[in-house]
Amino acid sequence: MTSQTDVRQLVDFITAELPRDSWTPWPGGWPDQIEAALIDAVLSISAKYGSETNGVRGAVARYRAEVDSDRPNDLARLAGQDPEQLQVVLNNNQKVSGRTKASALVEAANNLLCQGVKSAADVDPHNPDQKKAYTDVHGLGWVTWEYFGMLLGKPGIKADRWIVRFAGRALGRDVTATEAKALLFEAAAELEATPTELDHAIWAHERDLRVPPL
Repeated sequence: MTSQTDVRQLVDFITAELPRDSWTPWPGGWPDQIEAALIDAVLSISAKYGSETNGVRGAVARYRAEVDSDRPNDLARLAGQDPEQLQVVLNNNQKVSGRTKASALVEAANNLLCQGVKSAADVDPHNPDQKKAYTDVHGLGWVTWEYFGMLLGKPGIKADRWIVRFAGRALGRDVTATEAKALLFEAAAELEATPTELDHAIWAHERDLRVPPL
């Protein structure tokens, strides 16, 4: 349970450091595009988001071109990819927990298919079996499961290091990812914003503060 004192302190901190008119707008994710959303969620782990031609966004664009679809929404197609070939298509050699992200992607797609998830409409971020199917993949956890749902248009908080650091600065103490998520859900309601809008605004703010310009 969250402390209302903590929520109030967080809201005051957000209002002072990150006024609403300075929020970076949420770009919208990939509604009704389960393949794009899953690729984005997994490749986003410890990675730069990039532009249309590089980073995570560039990888999604290359996959969409490879499968010749502007709205890739067939999880069976992603599940049927050869991990090594998918790695080439995505032009991504990054690893998570000692394995390629491409192999984690294919395994996650297959696990979700076994739970009856075939398209974006089938995803329920609150379904424990679906969540377990995703987090059973070595290297994937609940934070990117939450982000996967957000990319599909489901309200959420991706409590990664940027979000946790911001909440910790606001409260003047260490907070866990679970605590940061709960606090920000309540703060978003107080600010009359969606959790996703607040999450993205904080993420962009913290990233810009801590990452030097190229």
